[in-house]
Amino acid sequence: MPTGVNPWCRAIAWGAMLAGSLLPTILSRSAGEEGYSVPVAQVLVLVVASVIVGRSSRLRVLSGFLLTIAVVRLGWSVIAPILADWAPVHGLMDDLDWGPKMFVTRLLNVAGALLMLTTFIGRRITRDDLFLRVGDLNAPVKPERILWFRSPLRWWHLGPLIVLIFALAMIAFLFSSLRPNFWQLTQHWQLFPWAVATAALNAANEEFQFRCVPLAHLRNVLPLREGVWLTAVFFGLAHYFGQPSGWLGVAMATIAGFIWAKSMLETRGVGWAFSIHLVQDLVIFYFLAMSNRA
Repeated sequence: MPTGVNPWCRAIAWGAMLAGSLLPTILSRSAGEEGYSVPVAQVLVLVVASVIVGRSSRLRVLSGFLLTIAVVRLGWSVIAPILADWAPVHGLMDDLDWGPKMFVTRLLNVAGALLMLTTFIGRRITRDDLFLRVGDLNAPVKPERILWFRSPLRWWHLGPLIVLIFALAMIAFLFSSLRPNFWQLTQHWQLFPWAVATAALNAANEEFQFRCVPLAHLRNVLPLREGVWLTAVFFGLAHYFGQPSGWLGVAMATIAGFIWAKSMLETRGVGWAFSIHLVQDLVIFYFLAMSNRA
C-alpha cells in the first residue's frame, strides 16, 4: 500500500478508468454512432499512454494498470463481438439451444482474460496480489459509512445476508424491466446445469478482469479503499447496456462491485465475491430464460 499518493498518479488512474470505460460509448450511442471506432480509439489511447508513463520513473507504476483497462475494453467491446460475428462461431450458435448459446456467448469474453495475462510481463504480481484463493471467509468486516452496521461483524454472517439482499434487489429490478413469465419457470429446470456453468464462468471472468487484475496493478498506486471505489465505478459503467441496465443498473453494479472488492481485500481471497456474483448471475440467467423462451 502506498505511503503517499502522487497526485499525478491519482489523476491519471481515474482519468484512464473513465477514458477506458463504457462512458464514451454511452455518449456516442446517444449521438447515434455505432461500430468499433470508439472502443478501438480507447484502446489505442490507453496503450500509447501506457508507453508514455512507462518512460517516467514517477509514473511507471501506472503502466500495467493502463494496459489492463485497454485489454478489458479490447476484449469485451471488440474481440468478443468480432468472434460472435465470425461465420463458424455464428453458425455454431445458430444450431445451439438457448442454454448452451448463453454459455458460449459468455465464453467469448474469456479472450480478454487470456490477453490480460500479458500485463503481468516484467511485473512481480503474485497469486496473493491477485486474490486467487478462497480466503478467510470468516474475516472481520471493517465498518463503512455506506453500510448500515457499526458493531463488529464477520464475513461469515454478512456474506449470506448480502447474497439475500442482492438477489431480492435483482429480482425486483429484472421483474420491472423484463416482465418475465413466471409460469414458464417449471419448464426451465432442465437448464439448471447450463445456468450454473454460465453463471460460474461469467462470475469468475468478471471478478478476474474487473477486480483481481486491476486491484493488483493499483496496489502501489492508490490507497486500498480508493482502489476499491475506482474498480467499482469501472464495473458499474460496464453494466449500462447489460443486466442490470441503464443508470440505475450502473448504480446497482457499482455498489455490488464495491462490496465484492471490499470482501476480497478483507478476506484476502475471492471466495465471497465469486459466490455472491454467482448467485446474482443465476438470477439473471433464469429471468432472461423466462423472458426469451416460449
